Amino acid sequence: MNHEMPQSESTDSTRPSWAAHELVALALTVVLAVWVVAQWSVAVQPQANTERDEKRAATMAELGMADKKALNTFGVVDESLKRYRIPIQNAMTLVVELGATNIAKEVAGRTAAPTGMKLVEIPDPDFLADVSELNDPALIAQGKTLFLTKICFTCHQNDPAVPAPAGLALGAPKFIGDFWGKERLVHKGLGGPLERVVMGPGYFAESVSAAGSGLRVLKGALTPMPPPPPVTEEEVKALMAYVRSLSQGN
Repeated sequence: MNHEMPQSESTDSTRPSWAAHELVALALTVVLAVWVVAQWSVAVQPQANTERDEKRAATMAELGMADKKALNTFGVVDESLKRYRIPIQNAMTLVVELGATNIAKEVAGRTAAPTGMKLVEIPDPDFLADVSELNDPALIAQGKTLFLTKICFTCHQNDPAVPAPAGLALGAPKFIGDFWGKERLVHKGLGGPLERVVMGPGYFAESVSAAGSGLRVLKGALTPMPPPPPVTEEEVKALMAYVRSLSQGN
């Protein structure tokens, strides 16, 4: 008796298995993925000596030359106060000759405000009937919110643990420590003659007003305070209350 294999079984045995097809497809996919990643890596590889790198190198070289010049030459620091710069070697020699204690006294004496400089009195704003109004907790809380929403914190540091990058770059005053009611030196206009003023309601209100923000520039600041965002008299009072509350003893 002859036994013949069914036709369907014979046909299936001659066909490639689907598992083999899947393995080939997977291998091709992996090879393609590796090729794409390799091409992308080459494309995004940082290029040496780009125009930006050259400009950065040139800027760093200029800054290095400026530092070297400042450390090794004589120069004017503040003509109005008759303060000048001497080379670092000369300064080190003076420190050795005078001693640390004497040099500290010398620096303190030279950096103190000139005794003959007149104190400019800036009257309190009309909207402030009495300074005691600034003790209102609700007003202080409102001022704290405005200090954030008006982005005052970007220039004026009020927390020793949180720097204000823009303020560091521009030399803006910090609201840290005991500063309210204290005297400070300001220029009448950028680079103008120096004046003595008191950090109080009058000076503060003038500084945050659109018209008065550039009238006086804190000594050491690189630029006048830019015109602040529009504020009402009530908002100025709230900001004043909050900044005053930051000063030690208030």
